[in-house]
Amino acid sequence: MNRIELSSGQVASVWRALECRERDIVEQVLQQPDYPPLPPCPECGAAAEQMESMMEPPRFGVHEQAILINVKPCWHKFRAVVDIDQFT
Repeated sequence: MNRIELSSGQVASVWRALECRERDIVEQVLQQPDYPPLPPCPECGAAAEQMESMMEPPRFGVHEQAILINVKPCWHKFRAVVDIDQFT
């Protein structure tokens, strides 16, 4: 399955939503069934039950870094070339 390209702005938006979710969990001392929902899938808007992210392995001759995001249960897979500094 081919990956859907996301802009760095789109992936930053997902990251901000995940950070807000994590902050709410910590500040409100929430337990598993009370966690806020994950951000929706950027492609179809479906409620995400799981989001996995990883850095794309380096490839010879390619001078960019990309993050890969997998969303379940819709199984959309994303790739975004990102500026790593925007997540620090």
